[in-house]
Amino acid sequence: MVKGKAPRVEVVQAQHGKKTCVVVGAGASGLAVMKELTALNHSVTCFDENVRIGGVYCASYDRTMLTTSSLLTAYSDYSDGREDRPVFWTDEQYLDYLDGFANAFSLYDHIRFRSSVQKVTKCRKTGKWLVTVRVGGAHVAPHRSTFLLGRHVPDAQRRLAKQEGAATLRAFYAQCEREGFPRVKGAYAYNYFDHVTGEGQRMAPQAPFEEVTYCVDHVAICTGTNHWASLPRFEGQDLFIENGGTLVHSENYKKPEVFRGKRVLVVGAGESGSDITNEISNEALKVTIVVRGKHGHLIPRKQADGRVTDLNTNRCRYSNPYVLGDWVGYVNQLAKKFVAKHSSTKPSDERKILQRIGELNLEQGTSAFSKFGCKNEGFVTAMVCKGAELHRDAFKLAKGKAVFKDGSEFACDSVVACTGYRNSFPMFEHEDVRDVVICPACGCRTKDLNAFGQNPRRLYKQIFVPVFPDGQVAFFGFARPAFGSVPPTAEMQAKYFALVVDGRITLPDTKCMEQQALKDQANWEWRFGYDAKRVKDLVDFQLYTDDLAERMGCLPPLMMLFLTKPRIWWKIMFGPFTMHQYLLRGPFADPQRAALVYSKQPVGDFLECSITAAFLLTAKVLALCGFRDFQPNYGKAARA
Repeated sequence: MVKGKAPRVEVVQAQHGKKTCVVVGAGASGLAVMKELTALNHSVTCFDENVRIGGVYCASYDRTMLTTSSLLTAYSDYSDGREDRPVFWTDEQYLDYLDGFANAFSLYDHIRFRSSVQKVTKCRKTGKWLVTVRVGGAHVAPHRSTFLLGRHVPDAQRRLAKQEGAATLRAFYAQCEREGFPRVKGAYAYNYFDHVTGEGQRMAPQAPFEEVTYCVDHVAICTGTNHWASLPRFEGQDLFIENGGTLVHSENYKKPEVFRGKRVLVVGAGESGSDITNEISNEALKVTIVVRGKHGHLIPRKQADGRVTDLNTNRCRYSNPYVLGDWVGYVNQLAKKFVAKHSSTKPSDERKILQRIGELNLEQGTSAFSKFGCKNEGFVTAMVCKGAELHRDAFKLAKGKAVFKDGSEFACDSVVACTGYRNSFPMFEHEDVRDVVICPACGCRTKDLNAFGQNPRRLYKQIFVPVFPDGQVAFFGFARPAFGSVPPTAEMQAKYFALVVDGRITLPDTKCMEQQALKDQANWEWRFGYDAKRVKDLVDFQLYTDDLAERMGCLPPLMMLFLTKPRIWWKIMFGPFTMHQYLLRGPFADPQRAALVYSKQPVGDFLECSITAAFLLTAKVLALCGFRDFQPNYGKAARA
């Protein structure tokens, strides 16, 4: 690219009566959007800075394991064939699943890798969106995923890539240990293999690229919520670092061996923080984890009987009205604590961990209905088995130690900040376009789109920018279920978006969308309190996807199923909450596929299903007697 040269302009073409769309990001959300749009014959071009699909899992730490099982994480339209034997995928296994999905629906034909979206704005003359992209040339640091080639590449080439990749990673991490990961990762040059063709390529900073402006009808932002690290400034951190202490964000954490023999303070008890605490505790001399007040409501990955816990993330449980939610949680926690304490089939440590999880949840008075979830027992394992300590109060750093509000101290060498990420969309803030008026009627400027993305509550259904009633700009993956999984949630968002783009669904006008967004925000804040104000994309898995399904006309007909197909009804009510239930009718109907999945899919454990069913039956009786607060969560009644 010659400096000062204007970008080449390309007007993207589509079939007659169809639309054109740029998708930013080829993670789980971006793949879902591409699949749904191409299924309806719309023209799609996707850009991603990485060398392969996978989004956040292209930069995950070693030994990453997903916190939702394969059943709850999978798309409804693509199966791994193991619905009867759900497991927790590692990051590499999930990337392999996504690769199979991309191949099955020919999505690689639409993706341009190593391409960075520089700016986005709207042409007032044509009404088209102008998306300026540096095609090729983006630099990314080497990662395990870099050398995992797709299924379509010959096996010999795949083995060679892993072999050479292992050597590259050893050299990369050795240099990182000498010079620091943040300094090395942005400038490291290495050889890799093209994920699609298998051909050898060179990764280097300042590689050549072509700058192109694409003219399209729609823009789909699928960059995810784990892109820009949020690292707060801790009181006393300068003194701590000046005296030899180290401070890193979890974004730059890759392996626990770095902390061997050290005393480590982990800040944050989200799912990453929990995993990292457990990993580091195997190597460190001592580990302490600190949270602000209450940690997420704890759910272990597996139940006492060894089956995946999210079999109990089912419609029966979450159909219970909010007013009974904490009672459902309380009774279940008491039951689980009792089973964990008196079970003789589990090893002693596992029983202690499950018992401690129940105690911690009861101590802070949380339930899955009113608190975001931590579907990960890692930090509890570190406490029970490895002597890690938990602090729930504020702290400050000092020379060689952390000092807590209660006056206690923890001598530490390193701090790992698992403090999350912030939403940011620099393509809307570029100096060339940020002040361009994109809606003369309301005066909205390009930079205002960044504000919509930073606070998804302002989006209609946490998808659409309400300024454009025809859905011209949409965000995906910015609805995070308290319990559940983002990929299937994004799949439902993508289906809704595709119907809007195709003209089958008409969105309300701007004023109505803004009012609905405020109403939805009030609902989530009522349900989740402070968590919903802090985590601005937090939603209830069932309520959110049911809402979208009802708007698309694919809400499962539960009463009809109960009367005519009771086995499927049973699996929907007491099995894991998957999106296959929305294939039974409506615009994406595939009842044969849904029936096949439900024929294999297991159901939750008897004890928890019995407890939640008893509460739900009670709620139904009270609702029939006129107590509206006890109306079960289903359809319009859940939004009233």
